[in-house]
Amino acid sequence: MISILRSCGPPLVLLVCTFLAPGVRCESPEESFDRGNAAYERESYEEAIEAYRAVLRYGIEDPRLEYNLGNAAFKLGRLGQAILHFERARRLAPTDRDVLANLEYARSFCFDPAIPDERAALLRWLAGWQDRLGPDRQAWLLLAVFWASASLVAWGFSRSGRFSTTIGWSLATLIVAGLLLGASWYTTHQRLEGRRSAVILDDVVEVLAGPGQNNPTLFTVHEGLTVEVRGERDEWIQVSLPNGLFGWLARDSAGLIR
Repeated sequence: MISILRSCGPPLVLLVCTFLAPGVRCESPEESFDRGNAAYERESYEEAIEAYRAVLRYGIEDPRLEYNLGNAAFKLGRLGQAILHFERARRLAPTDRDVLANLEYARSFCFDPAIPDERAALLRWLAGWQDRLGPDRQAWLLLAVFWASASLVAWGFSRSGRFSTTIGWSLATLIVAGLLLGASWYTTHQRLEGRRSAVILDDVVEVLAGPGQNNPTLFTVHEGLTVEVRGERDEWIQVSLPNGLFGWLARDSAGLIR
């Protein structure tokens, strides 16, 4: 059984329980998660979704929770909801093979064909490795390079002969590695964390020229397609596709990944 993150659970549990009627027992996030798993095993997918969403109401972010929500939604034929939760799970655990496999499988049912990545093969390969490492691991590697450089500088100054050629080249190598890691971390963070995306939830959605029903339709998108969010206005969001098309659609027709 997969455990739920406990970082913010107990205080929120106490806060919620404070406002419950006397005699009503408050279900903990772990109990809700277990109840959802049990319902899923019984193929009671609606009940499983309700239990998993009860965990989400505590403000907990966990890739396994989003993964299970995606599986339950897929079993009910809710393709958009399934892809939305798989995308959220991928954001939290970019290297999880089960998440990536189920996301790819769910996407194969989308009406809209996948828009090919026009970047060079080397850039696609590099971006794939960056996503697998994720921004957190790259940040730790960058920190390790920084401390290694600082230690090398301190050791060089402690020597009577100061910096030798070997120390100088080693320090230069670490500095270059640090600059490359820093650039890699920034681009990965922007791609996975800095860019807002959404998944289309309705069967067919008209993308309009402006935020309002009185604007002409530019094109249509279908359930399960992932789009980039470029702006918001009232009950409308501006979205774009990788091929450069962009327009406005109703906010409730799409679910934000983050």
